[in-house]
Amino acid sequence: MSEPFESKRQRTEFDDALKGYYQDHDEVQPDDNPDYRTLITESVGSLILGCLSVLTFISSIFIIFPLLGILLGILAIRKILRASEELSGLGISTAGAGLSLIFLIAGISYQIYAYSFEIPLGYVEIDFAQLAADPKTGRIPEEIIALTPHFDEQGNPTPGVPVFIEGYMFPTRQMTNIDRFILVPAIEQGKFGATTRNPTEMIEVTLFGGLKVSYRTSPVRVGGILYVNENDNTGETPYRIEADVFR
Repeated sequence: MSEPFESKRQRTEFDDALKGYYQDHDEVQPDDNPDYRTLITESVGSLILGCLSVLTFISSIFIIFPLLGILLGILAIRKILRASEELSGLGISTAGAGLSLIFLIAGISYQIYAYSFEIPLGYVEIDFAQLAADPKTGRIPEEIIALTPHFDEQGNPTPGVPVFIEGYMFPTRQMTNIDRFILVPAIEQGKFGATTRNPTEMIEVTLFGGLKVSYRTSPVRVGGILYVNENDNTGETPYRIEADVFR
């Protein structure tokens, strides 16, 4: 028995509908996304190096990280600006270059500061309080004598130990090319200018090795061999340092 005409018509319409459905979904969809842009490796590298630049606080050897971070960041930014419709990562590149620059400046500043206040190897740090003579006898402390060139109890010469001390340069008329000055613990402004009171708070510093400096109002640190003035002549400072380090 043949199927009713109405049934054949419904099946044909259904098959046509399915055929159209599959044809629509079997069409090849384009892979290109007009909103997609490539993230370049220089941007990522710049950000990574920017984070690693914090190591410049540990050692100046790691200064290579911020330098490379800045270089990669600039290169990435230039590439992105030239092809902004195809490349992305401008924010990452800017952040990487910025971090590298910040850590470069901060790291170098810290290294300079640390070097300025670091005690040189083989030097003994002292202060003016240790140099004070006994108020009753006027004798120099034995711990200070032990650091200076002297003869021991057996008469053998002792070369002395290099010392490192902080203080202020006593003001003079000479402001540049200074190779000799007086070091004091503090500058007291009196009626007639800068003055000091206790003689043991003055050290005559002589710079050696062709070292010459300019006058500074900020604290300075000097290192060298400390000598005691045994003659104790009036007008002479009780201490002097032949310095080869000035910071």
